[in-house]
Amino acid sequence: MLKTKKRTKRTAVGIGVMAFMLLAAGCGGNDSGNKTADKTEGQPTSAATASDKGDAKSTEQAKALKDLKITRLYHGAMETFKGADTINSNRLIDKLREASGFNIQYEALPLENPSQKISIIFASGDVPDIMTIAGKSDYFKLAKQGALEPLDDLIAKEMPNVSNMAGQEALDAVKFDGKIYAIPYRQAQKVGNGLLARTDVLKELGLKEPGTLDEFYETMKTIKEKKNIAPLSIATSNPGYFFDGFTPFAAAFGVATPTKIKDGKLVFSWVQPEYKEFLETMKKWYDEGLLDQEFAIKKGTQDTLINGTAVFTPMYWGSVPEIDNALKEKKEGGTVGFIAPPVGKNGESGLQDSSISTTYIIIPKQAKNKLGAAQYLNFLYTPETDELVNYGIEGTDYTKKDGVITQTPEQSANIPWRSIYPLGDTDAGFAARLKAKGLLPYYEPLLQYKKLREETNYAPSVEAYDAKFTELRNYMEENSMKFIMGKRSLSEFDSYVKDFNAKGGQDAIDAMNAWFASK
Repeated sequence: MLKTKKRTKRTAVGIGVMAFMLLAAGCGGNDSGNKTADKTEGQPTSAATASDKGDAKSTEQAKALKDLKITRLYHGAMETFKGADTINSNRLIDKLREASGFNIQYEALPLENPSQKISIIFASGDVPDIMTIAGKSDYFKLAKQGALEPLDDLIAKEMPNVSNMAGQEALDAVKFDGKIYAIPYRQAQKVGNGLLARTDVLKELGLKEPGTLDEFYETMKTIKEKKNIAPLSIATSNPGYFFDGFTPFAAAFGVATPTKIKDGKLVFSWVQPEYKEFLETMKKWYDEGLLDQEFAIKKGTQDTLINGTAVFTPMYWGSVPEIDNALKEKKEGGTVGFIAPPVGKNGESGLQDSSISTTYIIIPKQAKNKLGAAQYLNFLYTPETDELVNYGIEGTDYTKKDGVITQTPEQSANIPWRSIYPLGDTDAGFAARLKAKGLLPYYEPLLQYKKLREETNYAPSVEAYDAKFTELRNYMEENSMKFIMGKRSLSEFDSYVKDFNAKGGQDAIDAMNAWFASK
């Protein structure tokens, strides 16, 4: 994800230039797609009738072209086709075509540098009818340059099912000049990293799972005394990884998100007095050998739990099976499990909320079949289609009795590529995939903990904030690691704050507060 952000940043300027050239050449005509669609008046169309059958809210259905081209971001499942099956030739896409009435053709952006490919597509004029793009910055630049079709009318008239994917708050966050130019790709995952522990070591030493920050400290001291290891391992060598690693502990100080609300206004968490308290505690742990001395250069921590050189580490739930299986294969064995993030002196605690996506579904202004694009999206967002793209075809890929779906691991593994076709995720679909892969036991335990919301994730593009965010985050991370390792004295924290604001921190948060005050 971080690599994607970096790639996006590098190519953003390129997109802007290409899109500007496109508009200057008059290629972004407002009505080209609709005029083409109008030529199909009188042609039989089953798209809308298939998706909205019986829907009292549906308006009189307009006619749409039958061919529909969809370009989506790369997905690893594209590598799982076997035999003669391809992204455009398999039993699932055949069913989607039959049920929707559209001759859909999917294609994928490259894994590497998709932003550059997007700029080429827009400049060529040969655009798809639906496209997914990643990155808030890219999306708002394209919207600002007039390269995207406003969706307000299409949502109102053709996409009543969009409410299954995006609430009003999410739609408001993608508005530019008061208009919606994208449907945010709904992310059903609620949380990513949790605090993983070697539960067998805690049991061996007769230790309870620590609840408060103080209990966590005392537990680590006991483990170090008994095992002579640094109990807590964190990996922060890559830009942006600092907070992924330290979130469970920063949360105990109320500074686990980039911004927080104080006295009715947004402030950067990274310059607050409580952030200094967080750093002082982490430095204490580091100085006492409780925190991995190499955390700043580590790229991963799985091995530390597997080989028993650490007992606690923040970990993405999807990576836990690798650790679990490795421990089961070891002669001496071992067990792991997520524990509650520690609670601070003011009762604060939690994990990052990861349910906000920065992937967007757009209809290009130049698209030939805008009406069909809207109607197909509406079809995708029905519960029936969601079941199809998440389970496959009933009787072949799963069975259903009294409303209960049963899919064996073998049936699920036979069509892993089905994940390509949804353009948004639902809770039911997400749970179905995790259940089929045996991942639910690793994900569900994290749902009980408080999710920490970053308010600016719901903001539209605020240039003064967005343009400076990565630079400010990198400055914070670099100096936070120095403070923890003693390479910079915490007596210089005020100077750090002054420099942070001078580098654009104050202007950025002031600009974001202009939006926040208008909510």
